Amino acid sequence: MLEHRFSKLLVFVTFCLLLLGGFVHNTGSSLACPDWPLCYGSLMPEMKGGVAIEHSHRLLASAVGLMTIVLSILLWKRRREDKKLQRMGVIALVLVIVQGLLGGVTVIYQLPSLISTTHLAVSMLFFSLLIVIAWKTNPSSPPLTSRGGTLHSPSWDKRGLGGVSKKTHPYIFFVTAMVYLQIILGAFIRHTEAGLICPELPLCYGFFWPSSLTAANEFHMAHRIGGIIVALLVFSLPLFVKDRLLSVLASLLVFVQ
Repeated sequence: MLEHRFSKLLVFVTFCLLLLGGFVHNTGSSLACPDWPLCYGSLMPEMKGGVAIEHSHRLLASAVGLMTIVLSILLWKRRREDKKLQRMGVIALVLVIVQGLLGGVTVIYQLPSLISTTHLAVSMLFFSLLIVIAWKTNPSSPPLTSRGGTLHSPSWDKRGLGGVSKKTHPYIFFVTAMVYLQIILGAFIRHTEAGLICPELPLCYGFFWPSSLTAANEFHMAHRIGGIIVALLVFSLPLFVKDRLLSVLASLLVFVQ
C-alpha cells in the first residue's frame, strides 16, 4: 500500500510540475535564471517576478527527483517478486535524471528548440510511466500467481490489460503513440514560435494547405491535421475498451483540448 500511495502522490506532484513548466514558458520566464543549477549563483535567489516562477519550477523539479529516488527504493525493497515493476522504478529514475540534465542544457544554451522539445518529450514519458507504476501497485489489481516459474494474472489472461481484449492492444498502443507524437509536434511548434503563424482557423490564409508555405507553416498545419487524426482515433476507443467511462472521458478530454 505504501508504494501505491506514494506513487499516486508523485503522479500528482509531477502533474503540478508540468503545469508550472508550461507557466514558465508562457510567461517568458525560461531564462529568468541565466545560470544552472544555481540561479544568479545562489541556491535561493530573491523570489521576484520571473525568477520566482523559474526557480519555483526548479525547486519542484528537485522535489520530484528526490521522490523518484524514494519510489525506486520502495519498489526495489517491497516488490521483490515483481521484477518488471522494479525495472520501471529504475527507468523512472533514469528518465528524471535525463530530464533534469535536459533542463540544464536548455538554460545553458538559451532555449534551443530541439532540446526544449526533447525536454517536453521526456517529461511525458516520465509522467506516463509514473501513472503505469501507480496503476500496477494498486492492491486491487489482479493478484499474481506462479505458473512454470513465471508470475502472471489469470484474469489478465482472459480479459487482457485493464478490461481491454488482448487483440486490441496493438490498436490501443498505436493510438497512444499517435497522441505522444502529436504532443511532441505541438511542443516543437510552441518552441519555434510557430503557434500563430497561421492566423486563422481552420484554414491557413484561406487555404487548407497553401502552396507557398514555409517549413514553419508546414509543421503548424501538420499539427492541425494531426490533431484531427488523433481526435478520431481517440473517439473510436469506446468501440474497443470495455471500460466505457475511461474511454468516454478520454474522448471528452481530446474534444476540450
